[in-house]
Amino acid sequence: MIVELKIKEVREKKGISINELSEETGIERHRLSEIEKDVDKILFIELLVIAKNLEVEITDLYKTETIKFI
Repeated sequence: MIVELKIKEVREKKGISINELSEETGIERHRLSEIEKDVDKILFIELLVIAKNLEVEITDLYKTETIKFI
């Protein structure tokens, strides 16, 4: 399964800057930037805090795709 984070997309649709999200979540701006770009690891608590502050369900912050094996 492939999981792609959509945090930046959701944040921008809501008109929230990365600096504002950083202030609201307490997650440092550079860490949010890493998460939005391409991160291999994100703490579950980070995902929960971001979802809460963006006022969305945690499942709204990612999409999944199944890997097909031949």
